Order: sequence, then C-alpha cells, then structure tokens
Amino acid sequence: MADGAVQVLLGTVTKLLIAEAAFLKGVKEQLNQLEDELKWMHLYVKDADQNRKSDDKIKLFVKQMSDIIFDAMDVIDEFTVKIVNHKRHQKDSKALNIINIPFRHGLGNRIRKINARVVKLNSMEKQKTTFDATEASNRDSSLSLQQQIKERRVAIFNEIRSQQEPTQMYEGSVRQVIESLLMGDEGDNDKKLRVISILGMGGVGKTTLSQKVYNDRNVVEQFKCRAFVYISEVYSLPDLLKSIMKSCGSDDSDGEVTSEKVRAHLEKQKYLIVLDDIWDTNAWKKLKDAFPDANNGSRVLLTTRHKLVALDAEKSSTNTNNIHELSAVNDEKKNWELFLQSYLHKAYVLSDNLVQLGKQMVNKCHGLPLAIVVLGGLLSFQVKKHSARPVCSVWSDENVRSSWLLSQGNDSYKCTGILALSYDYLPYHLKPCFLYMSLFPGNTMIQVTKLFQYWIAEGLIESKSGGQMLEDTAEDYLEELICRSLIQVGKRRSDGRVKTCHIHGILHGISISESREDEFSQTYGSIAEFNRKQNYSRRVAVCCNEQNEQYLSRSQNTRIRSLMCHGDVHFPENKYFSCLFGGFKSLRVLEFYGYTGIISLPKEVGELILLRYLSLGKTKLKKINTSYLSKLVNLKTLNLKGHEVVLDDQIWCLEQLRHVYLKNIQLPAAIDKRNRGISTVHKLGIDNLKELQLLLIQAGDWINGGGLEKLSSLRKLKIEECLISHSGSLCSAITNLTNLRSLALIYKTSIDEPVINEEVPLATIQFSNHTSLISLHLKGHILSWPRVKNSFPPQLCKLKLEWSWLTEDPMPILEKLPSLRFLHLGFESCTEMQMVCSEEGFSSLQTLELVSILSLEKWKINKGALSRLAKLEIRGCENLKKVPSGLQQLTTLKELRVANMPQLRRRMAKSIGEDWHKIKHIPSRVLL
Repeated sequence: MADGAVQVLLGTVTKLLIAEAAFLKGVKEQLNQLEDELKWMHLYVKDADQNRKSDDKIKLFVKQMSDIIFDAMDVIDEFTVKIVNHKRHQKDSKALNIINIPFRHGLGNRIRKINARVVKLNSMEKQKTTFDATEASNRDSSLSLQQQIKERRVAIFNEIRSQQEPTQMYEGSVRQVIESLLMGDEGDNDKKLRVISILGMGGVGKTTLSQKVYNDRNVVEQFKCRAFVYISEVYSLPDLLKSIMKSCGSDDSDGEVTSEKVRAHLEKQKYLIVLDDIWDTNAWKKLKDAFPDANNGSRVLLTTRHKLVALDAEKSSTNTNNIHELSAVNDEKKNWELFLQSYLHKAYVLSDNLVQLGKQMVNKCHGLPLAIVVLGGLLSFQVKKHSARPVCSVWSDENVRSSWLLSQGNDSYKCTGILALSYDYLPYHLKPCFLYMSLFPGNTMIQVTKLFQYWIAEGLIESKSGGQMLEDTAEDYLEELICRSLIQVGKRRSDGRVKTCHIHGILHGISISESREDEFSQTYGSIAEFNRKQNYSRRVAVCCNEQNEQYLSRSQNTRIRSLMCHGDVHFPENKYFSCLFGGFKSLRVLEFYGYTGIISLPKEVGELILLRYLSLGKTKLKKINTSYLSKLVNLKTLNLKGHEVVLDDQIWCLEQLRHVYLKNIQLPAAIDKRNRGISTVHKLGIDNLKELQLLLIQAGDWINGGGLEKLSSLRKLKIEECLISHSGSLCSAITNLTNLRSLALIYKTSIDEPVINEEVPLATIQFSNHTSLISLHLKGHILSWPRVKNSFPPQLCKLKLEWSWLTEDPMPILEKLPSLRFLHLGFESCTEMQMVCSEEGFSSLQTLELVSILSLEKWKINKGALSRLAKLEIRGCENLKKVPSGLQQLTTLKELRVANMPQLRRRMAKSIGEDWHKIKHIPSRVLL
C-alpha cells in the first residue's frame, strides 16, 4: 500500500510546484528534490511491498518508507493550508511574502530532513542487498509466498478429499458441469471443443468441485486422456505442458515440451484438461494453443476468480453458457454437515451445548466452504493438542478468540493466505479501493455512487487520457474488483450497471486486517473506543451503536484524512463542537450520520480547507448556513439533503463540486422578502459549477434565473417541488443537457387536492438527442401525452410515472420502447379503465409495477406480450377484479406480488381460486 501513497503524494507535489510557484521561494529546490525522490520511490516500493510478507527485513524497509511518505504528506498539507489561508487574509502580495518568510524557512528545513531520510534509506546498501537477494531467492526457491499458499491449498484440498462427499452442497453445480462435459453424443456441433469455466471467489469450492467432476465415473469413462494441473499466479509454462503430457500418458514428457508437441499428442485423443486457478487472461492465451479442436467432444475445464478470464475462455467455444458461477452457501444445514465432515473426531458425540457453540462458529464462516473446512480442521487440531481438557472448554476458547479465523499462520489449515492471495496480486491502483471496504460495517449494502465519491475525494482514481470522467474510471475499478471475486454485486440498475455492492464477511475481515497493518484505516465499535484508542491510521470509521449518549472528544490527530461516524454522535454544545473541528485540519472526507445536540454548523468548519467530501445527509441539524462552507475550495461532494439550508451566494464559487445534494433550501432573496420587504429575484449562480455530475435540489425562482442549461457535464438531475411557472425554463434547460443519464422532475401535488393544472413538460422536452438518458421519473399531471415513441429517450431503460392523470391507455406507446426494462405506473398515473399489452409489446421489460391505479378495471395481455417479464407487482388497484388471462403464458415470470386487493387475492387462492391456474406456474407468489 506504500506505493499508492507515493502516487497520491507525487501528484500533490507536482501540482503544488505548478500552481503555487509564487509561494515557493526558498523551498522550490527542496520540493523538486522531493519530487525526484518520490519518482524513485514509486518504482522501487512496488517490488518491496509485494515481497514484504515473505521477509521481515523487507517489511521493516516498507514500514520506514511509509513513515517518510506520511510525514511528507503532513508537511505538504500544512503548507497548502497555509497558502490558502494567506490568500484569504492578505491581498497585498508583498505583505504576503514577508509574512511567509519564517514559515517558508521552517518548511524548507522540514522537507530537507525528509529528503535526507530518503537518501539515507536508499544508501543503506545492506537493505538494498537484502532486497535484491530476496528477489533472487524468490525467483529460485520453490518456497516463495505464492508457492507456500499454493501448498496450503493442496493440503486443505487433500484434507477435503479424505472427507465424505463435502461437495454434496454443490450437487446441482456438479451435475450441470458434468452435463456440459458429456454433451456431444447427439450432434456434430456439440462435439466441437468446449471450454467450461467455474467462477467464484477464493475458498468458495471451485477446486473441490472441479476435482469431483474430474473423478466422476461417467467422466472417466468418456475421457481416457485426462490431466489436472494447478496454474496459480506464478506458473512455469514448460512445467505445465510437461504435466499435461505426462498425465495423458505420453512417453515424450521428459524432454523439452512445447505447445505444438502437446497439440500433436492431444489431436489423436478425446481429452479433458482441467486448469485450476487461472489468474489472468495472459495465462489462458499462452495455454490455449496447446488444445486442438478435433471435433471429437474434447473439453477444457478451468477454475478462476476473475470473470474476464472466463469470458475470454468462452470465446474459444462455439457454444455459449459455459460459465458456472459459485457463490457462498446460505443453507445452514449444509454448512453444518460440511463442518461435521471436516471435524476429524467423528467418534465424539456432540452435546447440545457443543452443537450450539459449533453453529455459532460456523456462522462466522459466512457460508464459505473453505473456511468451514478450516474451522473443522483447526478445532480437531486444538482438541488433539489439549487432549486433557474437555472439548467444550477448547471450543469455547476458540470461539472467544474471534480473530483466529483471520490470523496469519504457516500451517495448511489457515485460510487467510489463500483468500488474501486475491488481494496480494491486485494491481496497485485497486488495492486502496478494496481496503476502503474496511470502513463500512460488515454485511451492509453499499451504494456505489457513494463509494465512487469516497474514492475520488481520496485521490484514489487516476485521471485517464481521452477525457474519461473520474466516475467512469471508478466504475471500471469496481467492475474489475467484481470480476476478481473480491466484491459482490448487490443490485444492478435497469441498464445493467451496478447499483449496490457488498463484500463477503471473511474478505471484509481481510480488508480490516490489511488496513490495520498498513495504517490505512481503523474501525471502532463505539465513540468511547475511538476516544480511548486513537492511533495513526489515516482513515477512521466509528460505529455508534450504544443507546447511552456518547460524546466525540476533541482530537489533535493531524494524520486522519477521513472521519466517518455511523449512528448517533452527540455534541453537548457548539463551543465543544468548534474545538473538535480544530483538530482535524487535514480531513479529506467527513461524514456524520444522526448526530444531535447542534443547532447549526460552527464557522470552524470553514477551516477544513483540504476537505473534498462532506455529508450530513442523515443528521438532525435544524439549519445549515452555507456561508461557512464557501471556504472549502477543494470540495467535490456536498450532501446536505434533509436539512433546511440557507444558501449563500458564495457556495457557487466552489468550482470543483461534482456531486451536490440539497433540499429545503432558502435563498437570500426569499429571506429578505419575508423580513425586510425586498422582492428582488435571486439568481443562484449555479452555472459556475462546470464539473457538476449530480444535482439533487429543490425548485425555486432560481430556475427562471437561468444557469441550469450550462451544466453540460451533468449526469443525474433531480428537482423537487416544481411548479407550473418553472416549466418553460425547465424544458429549455433539459433539452440542452444531453449528457443526462437520470432525470427526475417532482411536481407539487397532494392526495387530497391534486393540482391538475400543474403540467409536467414531457411533450415539450426534446429527448431525441438524449442518447445517454436511461432513467426517467415524472411526478405530476401530464396534460399532453405523446403519441409517438420518439418522444421518449431512445435508450430509456427505467420509467416511473406518478400522478400523471393520463386520460388514455399509456401502453400502446410505452410497449414500443425497445430498451425499457423497468416500468412503474404509480398513483393515478392513468384514469383509463382498461390497459392492453399488444402482441410482441414490451419485448425487453423485466419488471412491471402497477400501484394505486384506482380506475383500472381490466387488463389484457395479448399473446407474445411481456415475453421477458420476471417480476410483477400489483398493489392497491382496487377495481381490478380478475387476473388477466394472458398471465399464464408468461413463462419467464419468477415473482408475483399482490397487495391491498382482497378480491383479487381470493381469486388467486391456491388450488381453489378461480384464477389459480393463471398463476400456479410462478415460482414465487406473495399475496398480502
């Protein structure tokens, strides 16, 4: 992780040298030298960091290097803050230079000392020699870090093989893979070479499953030529080829073996080659030429943690659907059975207390088969080691030691090294992104939008040539982590992009362990613990779950770059709160959830000059005055939704803002009008934010003041509390915002008195050029319903309509939208009594929600309509008395939810309802 810190610091120093030349008199030479040293460190520390786990001397070297980097960061940050403060308070540049002389002198001395430390570290020939020798040793020795972990895998696998069928939890997957291997007896096309992949995170059971398939009786009979070879991160191509030749019975496997030689041998036979643990596409590309397609039903089976490997391998087959993905097992019964099989003391009868204790520990494994097997082996070892003690006592001790499962160790039963191997060989730009997962509470779904904002604020996202947005690069990083099975997808958006993600429990533990070792981050279970145990971690997350009040104490920890507090944080008084901010001058990220006791933010917030992310989204402040925030010139994300915000003009000078969340805003003109009778129209000045990507804001007269249409970079826009007086300006602005991906216009309305003259400007917005717009949410009366599909964005995937009061059936237009996958027709979206889905209509729709359409009495689904519908929800449509007759033809429908419709629910009653035959084919039915 030291290399990532070098990159960030190098970028900071380079920008400082370019942008602040006038302030660097007397220190520029030292900064230039530091820049040169950082470039060297950037190249050198990569190799050292990669080998530090296998050598204590290298580990010490990396630690010393990291300390120098962090100290340099602190100095540069302090200097940056000083420059900004002087710019604010001194307009006379001559006076400014005079004031800065003592500080610049001190800064130069501090940087000079840092440079001397770097030179000394570099000149320590002993360390350099040790490092070089270790590199050579790693090249020649079979006991490198990778080899050690590989041997652990083999040892654990051999232990699994000795058990009684632990793969029964994957019986379905075993059958599917075997069927894919044996397919080919009925047609020539099926006899083409197929490459089949088993994909999943480390420890999920890929190797075990592939061995089970490899040794299956039918597979053995079909493939007389078989080979099972381990690849791993470090491999020797000649050795792999030799292993394949030897396994396939070749007499020519002792000499030099090439891909051509292997190919010539395999062409004569129907073969099965299993390649276990392929890490990258390069390994596959080097091997695939050795596997000929003799049109005889030969197969290659590979296991991988990386989805790109599986996708690349699938290109070598004429068939598709060759990827079998394994995930953690959520069946508690199967997990417990696997544990019992792994526990070697089978003759011992487990008491009820032991069963309860054992299940508690099994739950800590989060459904990961490898971890469960490791648990059984460890407990067996401990019971054997402490044979004089009662089994229950041994198990209790192990349960109390909650960190045992993730502890480092050299014996083959420790699974951490195996799981962490995915992390160890991540590209350097992805490592800090993975470690950031340690700052979230375990087993929580994370909004990827927020995750990207953190990464960008921390400088973890590299700018790419070609003008690619930082958010797009962050999305690429996330997808790569997902492909490597280190992060799992929670939900996807209607266009297939990731919406939420999470991390497996054990991998979360690894991220915490690695973060602590590198001083990357630290998590605390309470504010009391944070107040008591503050260390030198750069990022801190505090989970405040206690019901009793906890007060966050002042801190002078200048190393903290990120502070996140989840839960209720209490501040007894403003003065105390002000002192708190005085100690965190170097913060980049500040986020509070649910803190109380403060009326508004103190002016000391403006001292956090380096702050790039500020979120108070779920706090209980009564009012926020943004005049203090106008000093945060580096701010990129501002989240103040949920608060009454007094919007100061100067906030729009924060030109680096990329994501803004505002609700319940008050403009200065509106305040003056109420208090002093002034009625001037206020111009918001929002057009200054050229980098803005996301804007959630309350409507107001500022819309008519202009500026919105100039936000050409805007990707997501949501405006609430819209009025008819805003429609003209909104239409004009939105027509020009052609980079929008998501648009929501929420007009003022109410259930009791719907404002039927408030028109959503759908028909007058020109959407033809909005080729990126995939999500559209309109709430309000639509007087003029478009008659052609071209009135909608051409790539629209998600549409929500509420309070539309349409006087005609919207289906004839909506069913023609080719990319529409999600459709929500909400409260009084339509006043027509009948809806009809025409033949072949809604060819892409996967989710349909009909909610509180009170006028709807009949719904007709013609043959061929809704051919891909997977989820249907009907709620509160009280006058819909019958299930449409076409519902039984929807064979893709997997989930049906009906609520607040008692008459329809009776007709759907299992076996006895009149409409039961229309829904009985649906796997999941929820009737409320």
